[in-house]
This record gives sequence, structure tokens and C-alpha cells, in this order.
Amino acid sequence: MVGLYGIKEEIFLSIPCVLGRNGVSDVVKINLNSEEEALFKKSAETLWNIQKDLIF
Repeated sequence: MVGLYGIKEEIFLSIPCVLGRNGVSDVVKINLNSEEEALFKKSAETLWNIQKDLIF
């Protein structure tokens, strides 16, 4: 989700999208107010801080 709402890390989030025969064909960008966008970014950062330390 790099670039969406200012997210800078490669993180996987559940967001609305349009599915086609070959998978995701478009991401539905929802208009967020500044508070909602800040909270969304904080959630993404929290997930990234956990995800980056996982070893597979």
C-alpha cells in the first residue's frame, strides 16, 4: 500500500478494492478527514513495526 494516504512502507492492509478476473483491478480510495488519515497512518506504522521483525 505504498503511497496510499502517505504510507511509505510495504504493508498489507484490508481496504476496499474492485476485483476482476485477474485479481485486484482498482483500489477504492475513500476520502478521509485529517484525523482519520492520521489514525490510518498510525495503524499502518504499528503493523509495519511488528511485520518488519518477522522472520519466515
